[in-house]
Amino acid sequence: MVLRGRGGRVLRTVGAVVLGLGGLGLWLVWDSALFWTWKQEAGPLPFFMALAVLPLVGFPTTPFYILAGATFGVTTGIGGSALSLGVNLVCCHWIARSGLRPFLERLLRRTPYTLPQIRTRRALGFTLAVKLLPGVPAFIKNYLIALSGVSFFIYFGVGFSISMAYAAAFVVLGESILEKDWTMLGLMAGLLGILIVVFWLLRRRLQ
Repeated sequence: MVLRGRGGRVLRTVGAVVLGLGGLGLWLVWDSALFWTWKQEAGPLPFFMALAVLPLVGFPTTPFYILAGATFGVTTGIGGSALSLGVNLVCCHWIARSGLRPFLERLLRRTPYTLPQIRTRRALGFTLAVKLLPGVPAFIKNYLIALSGVSFFIYFGVGFSISMAYAAAFVVLGESILEKDWTMLGLMAGLLGILIVVFWLLRRRLQ
C-alpha cells in the first residue's frame, strides 16, 4: 500500500475528527445528565449491534468502546465489543469480496492509497503493517486488507487481535472514568501508551 499526494492532510483531518468524537464520549461519561439518562435506558443488544454495523461506513469505534465500559461495565463491555468486532470484520471481508468490490475499488482510487495484490508469503507481514498504520481509520484498513487478496484467516486473526487489544483497554478506561478510579485510569492510560509504542516498533521492524 502506498500513500499518495495529499495523504498527510487527509489523515490529520480524520485524526482530528476521531479525537473530537472521543473527547465528546469522555465528556458524556464524566459529568453529563444526558449520559446518566442514557445509562438507565441503553440496552446492550442495540448498542453492540450499532458497534458492529456503523463502523462499516466509517463511524469511529473509540467512543463506542469508552461508552461500553461506562454503560455496561468491563465484563459485558469487553464481551460485547469482542462479538461486535468479530461481526464487523466478517462483514467487511464479505463486502470486499462481494459484488460491491468494483464500487470499493472506484472509491479507493479517489483516496491517497493504492492497492497491491499480496502473495501468500507476504500476507502476514502486509496485514500487520496495514493494521499498525497510524492515522488511518480502522474501516479503511479492513477493506484494504480484504481487497488485497489476503486470506480470511490472516485477515481476521491479525485484525481481531490488534483491534481487541485497543478495545479492551478503552472499555476499562470508560468504566474507570465513570467510577473516577484514578489508579485504574492511570494504569489504562499507561497500557495504551505501551501498546502504541509496541505497535509502532513492530511496524518499523516490518518496514
